[in-house]
Amino acid sequence: MSEPLILILIVGAADTGRAPMAVALLRRMLRRQNSVWRVESAGVVGHDDDPAEPEARDALLAMGLDLSAHTARSLSDALVAEARLLVAVESGVGRVVRARYPEAQLVTLGGLAGRARDIPDPFRMQVGAWLQYANEIESLLGAGMPRLLALLGADGASDDVVAAPAPSAAVSRLPPVAPEQAAERVAALERVGRLLSLVAELPDVVDWASGSRQIAADLNIMERPLAPADLARPYVALLRATLALLPGCPSAPQATALRGAVARLRAPIAPADLDALADDLAGFDVLG
Repeated sequence: MSEPLILILIVGAADTGRAPMAVALLRRMLRRQNSVWRVESAGVVGHDDDPAEPEARDALLAMGLDLSAHTARSLSDALVAEARLLVAVESGVGRVVRARYPEAQLVTLGGLAGRARDIPDPFRMQVGAWLQYANEIESLLGAGMPRLLALLGADGASDDVVAAPAPSAAVSRLPPVAPEQAAERVAALERVGRLLSLVAELPDVVDWASGSRQIAADLNIMERPLAPADLARPYVALLRATLALLPGCPSAPQATALRGAVARLRAPIAPADLDALADDLAGFDVLG
């Protein structure tokens, strides 16, 4: 029986903003170097079972990551005992953790990178601020990777890859056919819808290379028929063909039109939906 993977615990205030963002960003870094550490989060303030803040989800979606499955939890004795290293998102949170668990191996996010920097809590700020801080968190994690390796006392290298949790979503306004598959489609179309909304509103901050890869993966989910008469495959094929013709990030009108087209996939696609999409795309200017 193999030993459990080393746990890195990111500790935030409510575990709904900076902490889950840091987890997703660090997981991606570790996957890219084939490291087999678990990365999870918790908060010092009780917001158990709350989802990630909407702005946090949107900010990371623009960076090609998905926080839709995250639920907050409180820091506990069991988690601290299991974790090899605790990383506090800021020094204030670090002081709270140190007072509760003086023996724990603890470092702040700024301290990990050797910088006297605390990432402010962007609660109730616009998504642009969340994007700015998400990018800064990624920068601190990158700069702090050598010290992270030293604190863990292992290189963590392996041929295996630690996968992030699979997203999930509740089913709403769907016919009672293939419920699990329908839920996957809803989750996928909601991710694409949020991303296209960001493109329409803040095109300069969206990483379209990462975003387009996320859309491509979600289209693979959305093309799976929910019923024998569902024409999702040809419908998604038309969407793919349109996206392939775009020279880069969609313009705001294009993103809005695509978002509306994707929304039809909330239910099985009928012949009338295919006709409507063809009409929509007939006037779609892929050059501007």
